[in-house]
This record gives sequence, structure tokens and C-alpha cells, in this order.
Amino acid sequence: MRQSDRVTLRLEVEASWFGSDGVAVTKPAESLLVSRNGGVIRLQEKLFTGQELTLRRTLEGDEVKSVRARIVAEIDKESEGFLYAVAILEPRADFWEIEFPAMQQGEEALARLLMECSFCQRREVVYLNEMELKSFEVRRCAARVCKHCDAPSIWVEAQSDPNGAEVSPARAAAEERVVPRRNRLRVKARVLACIRQRGFQEEVAVCEDLSKGGISFRSRNEYAQGTRLEVAVPYTPGAGAIFVPIRIVFSQPIASAGLFRHGAAYLRVPE
Repeated sequence: MRQSDRVTLRLEVEASWFGSDGVAVTKPAESLLVSRNGGVIRLQEKLFTGQELTLRRTLEGDEVKSVRARIVAEIDKESEGFLYAVAILEPRADFWEIEFPAMQQGEEALARLLMECSFCQRREVVYLNEMELKSFEVRRCAARVCKHCDAPSIWVEAQSDPNGAEVSPARAAAEERVVPRRNRLRVKARVLACIRQRGFQEEVAVCEDLSKGGISFRSRNEYAQGTRLEVAVPYTPGAGAIFVPIRIVFSQPIASAGLFRHGAAYLRVPE
């Protein structure tokens, strides 16, 4: 079950463990998905479920941060290596250096972004309200109080890897239920949204409006009513994207534009 939002983020990581012969092995790896207590990493070597390892990251100034972790499952195999879901065994280690708020706080959010303070570069999963969303739409930034600086600052969207590469890691299926939402104020906002459906290529669509219960967006693809997808909104290619589950509640063609307008409701993953 999810204990925090999961952020699509590529970070270079070093993984080390003891092989069956007792010899220490150290190999390069990279994160594809990060959360408060774990993530998904890509590694060339074949490991088994339950394998314990040490993950290390090199920070600015050659500072090294390390944490103990365990392989929870092998979730996919690609040409570039194996994808493993890992659990961090030291949850207070702040290995990713990202603050993840309690998921209950996100129930009233209009949008989610991985943002960083322009002063200290501290990263945080931010739940945007209407004012912050409007500011981001116009200025690509938001004014917030930084808990680390203990002062107001300008926050910008945190970038993923330096090359801006997009990542499509495999995900474990989860049971979901619709959160009833009625009489929610809808906010008009022309921002990009990334639509993800298992087995299909990700699509960048245009979001027309958002509310605390769902979104409306235009798409080149037609999604049938009841289809379950994942969406990251606002979305910037190459930035750390936060995908949340949605269900299509209506779909109508826009014949003049060759597009489809969809309405979708956010879904809640049981905790």
C-alpha cells in the first residue's frame, strides 16, 4: 500500500551487497521512482527477493549518503537491466532528500509537483492550491515558506536527470476506489498533463480545468468511460513527475479539432 506519493525521478545510485560466496559486490544503478520509504531502481545484476543491499548517493561537495535497503520484488526486465522495487530499512535516513507530506493532505489538492526551494535547493512534494496553481501556470514558480530555510522563498519545479530523459518504470497494480466528490470548484488552467496507461505509450495532453475531485483534458486518444489511467499534472518533460490514479467519467469527441475531451475523477489508493 502507498505510504507516500511516488515521484518519477532519475538519480545515480551505487548499490553494494555480499554475493553467495561472501565477496562484496558494488555496481552502478539508477532510481526510476522514489517514495518516502523506498523506490524502484534499475540494476544490471540479477538479485533475489529479500536480498539486502546498501545504496549510496554522491551529493554536492563529494558528500556521500548511504542507507540500508531490501529487494521487495523484481518487477520487470529491460534491455538496460532489471527493475527492482526496494524498501528502505532506515526510514528516517532521508535518503532521497525529498520531503513527502502525509497522503491525507493531498485529498484537497488541485495538483501535485516536485518542487525545490530556489535558496537551499531542498526538494518537496507540493500539493498546489488554486492560488499556487495559477502562479505556476503564469510564472512557472510559486511563493511558499521553506521549512528548511524557515523563510518565504520562490519555489520552482525540480528537474529529473540532467538530460531530461523521460522514464516509464513498471508499476505494481493496486486496488483503488473512487473518492466521492461533489460541488467542487473547478479552476481553469491551461497546463500540460501526462497520461499513462499500462501497455501503451505515455501521452502529453492539455488540461483544461482542475478541481479537488478530478480534471478535464483534451487528448488525441479516446478513452472509454470507466477506463483507469494515471495522470501527472502539471507536467513538464524531464521534470520529476508525480502520477496519481484517475478514472474516466465521460468522453466526447471534438470533431473540429480531431481530439477528444475527457473528464476524469481522482481515485484513492487504500493506505
